[in-house]
Amino acid sequence: MVTVVSYGMGVDSTAMLIGMHANGERPDLILFADTGSEKPETYAYLPVINAWLEGVGFPLITVVKNARPKSGDKSLGDSCMRLGVLPALAYGQHQCSLVWKRDPQIGFVSGCKTLIVNGTLVEDHPGWAPAIAAWSAGELVTFCIGYDAGARDSCRSYKAEGKASKGCTNRFPLVEWGWDRARCEAEIAGAGLAVPMKSACFFCPASKKSEIDWLAAFHPELAAEAVEMERRAHARGLRNIKGLGRRFSGDEHINGKEAEPELPLAA
Repeated sequence: MVTVVSYGMGVDSTAMLIGMHANGERPDLILFADTGSEKPETYAYLPVINAWLEGVGFPLITVVKNARPKSGDKSLGDSCMRLGVLPALAYGQHQCSLVWKRDPQIGFVSGCKTLIVNGTLVEDHPGWAPAIAAWSAGELVTFCIGYDAGARDSCRSYKAEGKASKGCTNRFPLVEWGWDRARCEAEIAGAGLAVPMKSACFFCPASKKSEIDWLAAFHPELAAEAVEMERRAHARGLRNIKGLGRRFSGDEHINGKEAEPELPLAA
């Protein structure tokens, strides 16, 4: 069986790697899809986890990124700024994750015209040889995804069941093991690693107000960029939601403006 870990550089996916090692499982490939808009702390964790992976004999992280040759966008943030929109999640959709997270990983495994791999632009990428060989033999490639056994992620794994890309199957080890978020954090600490920050774009619409406060305090330049993104979306006619917080405006929250009542979420 060919096994690929979809690694997000966050708590759940890090705990998943630790659990696989403890269970004697070795992945064949570990992919991190870079949106170009992660928090600095997330990027800083790459050498930390790579050092651990090397120590236990796991493959190092392969970083893949959507090349976007037509638009020239170097990140999800660039794309939103250029188009004058918010990330798709703000509208209750998931295209940002599909385009910037799923597609580069599937592109690396199955092949694609252009892809950035470990910082290098690769044209006519032929695909990953072990996956091609597995498909030739009529086998599926297993993608291990770090949804934990908590209520929220268990719902996400249930919805993702049976929705794997062609030639692939999804597996959710943390759900199998019954590891919730607290257990994941404990396992990471027990392995001697620092618990990583929640992995998400710095302008993620799923951010809590406390997370926005943290961003404004520790990375004011990124908070200002998120506010500018929201302003551009409003200038283009955003009306159905308040802003990056969906029910609330990030601009109003960060800059202390008089806040209007929260809007109900659009269906």
